Amino acid sequence: MEIITVVSGPVATNCYVLIDDVSSKAVVIDAPLDCTEQIFSRLNDDSIKIEKILLTHSHWDHTAGASDLRKISNADIYIHPDDDYRLKDQNKHSVFPLGFNIEPINNAVLLSNYEKIPVGDIELEVRHTPGHTEGSVCFIDYKNKVVFSGDTLFFRSIGRADLPGGDYKAILNSIRNELMTLSDDFKVFTGHGAITDIGFERRNNPFLIDNMM
Repeated sequence: MEIITVVSGPVATNCYVLIDDVSSKAVVIDAPLDCTEQIFSRLNDDSIKIEKILLTHSHWDHTAGASDLRKISNADIYIHPDDDYRLKDQNKHSVFPLGFNIEPINNAVLLSNYEKIPVGDIELEVRHTPGHTEGSVCFIDYKNKVVFSGDTLFFRSIGRADLPGGDYKAILNSIRNELMTLSDDFKVFTGHGAITDIGFERRNNPFLIDNMM
């Protein structure tokens, strides 16, 4: 599996393109504003087909490019049902005026907790991790030992819980029950900032050290 990282949008959101080397099928995790052109400029093989667009949550900085990407790729957009309402009117649910319009997404495919998402030989397990938003999810690839954590877990930090739909106790429980149960060698591809791993965060993340005892 190849992982391409695209950083896009006004708040430097990480977008990940996972490519199955055998089938040339691909999945995109999160779709920030203006990501589409960057994604296709990084694909050096015309045979690669993006089959799915998976959203870790429905804050606009992770979703504003999803409609454009779907139009070009014809891929389905996936979201947890608890976050689907924001996709239908993303400008309305921003905590501040955006200054640009985001096209509504009314027909997303709804994810289920522990559902397996196949893309070629890649298999991602959905983990519902509420706390940053009600329907935040992480995607886990056990074969390659990687986690795509969205805004749930960051390098030495965790996602904000003070925005609408956030819950500080819930995000800590999500990390404890759904992520810290993984082995230390799982790499964590975060929604913003640097890649990390479960072991490093277990030992060094101040939010976890203070609250996991």
